[in-house]
Amino acid sequence: MKRLHLGLLLGTLACTEAPVSSSEIGQMEQGLCANVDGVPSTMAALAVATATELKRWQSTTDFDVRAGFLELTRAGKRRCADGRCRNTEAILDLQRAPYGEVTIGDALLDPDALRGELADNFAEQQRCERDGSRLGRCAAEPHELTLASSEPGACDTVYTFDARRPSGRPLLRPDRLATQLIYAGYPDNEYLSFTSTSSTVSIDPTYGLNESGGTSTGTCTAACVNISMDDLTGRCCSCSGVTRSYERSTFNANIYLCI
Repeated sequence: MKRLHLGLLLGTLACTEAPVSSSEIGQMEQGLCANVDGVPSTMAALAVATATELKRWQSTTDFDVRAGFLELTRAGKRRCADGRCRNTEAILDLQRAPYGEVTIGDALLDPDALRGELADNFAEQQRCERDGSRLGRCAAEPHELTLASSEPGACDTVYTFDARRPSGRPLLRPDRLATQLIYAGYPDNEYLSFTSTSSTVSIDPTYGLNESGGTSTGTCTAACVNISMDDLTGRCCSCSGVTRSYERSTFNANIYLCI
């Protein structure tokens, strides 16, 4: 069975299959998990949410840019069991967050930079699919993604998805799904790493942006931002090593900030 495996460092290590010492892993984490303005891992989390809720990467059908913001289309929302795609919608609403209010990992999120990157990447996805359609440069088979598991990874959380045709048969070219991730910053986003030999896609870290993405220390959740359908108001959390409590954000009812 072909699988899509989401988790940057683990996916990278799987390419070499060579033993890696704990000190080497630490050095790799420092370089690969740098997040600067919070945009790279936020875009990676969007790819995870899209795969989980919409069960495919077909952004030119499921998204559109309106007034400068990347948004879900009606076709995209119809793909979600709840008709709203709450995790995906919450991540998109980070484009509207007040500057200085959201911390992604150790990085202060720049909402303007996120909005600009998503709009530019989406336009590039459209160009690639339109201009490359004859040659198939950005063509991929119709597919269905099913979340198989999530577990702690080297940077944060490793998501594993089964990838098949809508009929349930195996994909002929699972490697072509890489071309559907341009909207999330592929190939420049260092948190998106596609390994065609093992049919894996690596997306990590997500820092709590996906509903099951937070990690816990004792009774406190170690995530500065936590997207949840449950009410987390007042629950203990840890952000940048400081213990605080979650408060609901002003821009999305399912986003909780550790403040």
